[in-house]
Amino acid sequence: MKKFLTVLIVLLIMNAQVEAISYEDSTFAVETINQKLREWKCTPLKIWYGGDELNNAENIAYMNELAEGRGFEKNFSACMVFYSDFHSPPDNGEISAWNYDSDYKNWSWYFGLYSDGTWKLLTWGY
Repeated sequence: MKKFLTVLIVLLIMNAQVEAISYEDSTFAVETINQKLREWKCTPLKIWYGGDELNNAENIAYMNELAEGRGFEKNFSACMVFYSDFHSPPDNGEISAWNYDSDYKNWSWYFGLYSDGTWKLLTWGY
């Protein structure tokens, strides 16, 4: 797992020269995504940044609609979108939202940026 994260962070650093998000922003997003996948007992296969073009007025409005619907007091000023491929856990006899032992591709992760510089994961899925 550490090797996966190291390779991914190196790729993000190389890409950071062209993208507007910072190394810290991308590291936070990757760590948050990995944490959520671990909670779900899923294995990350690939994580990538969706690109600066997704930080647009439409997506920022979407983040703020989600925030308002959840009762957040602050508004978001930016949006970053990541995508991931991961593998779901095998059947353990419990009810699951996943198709057991399957690959999920192009799963999106939307983060909103507060004016104080803090990112918040708001939604994920297809």
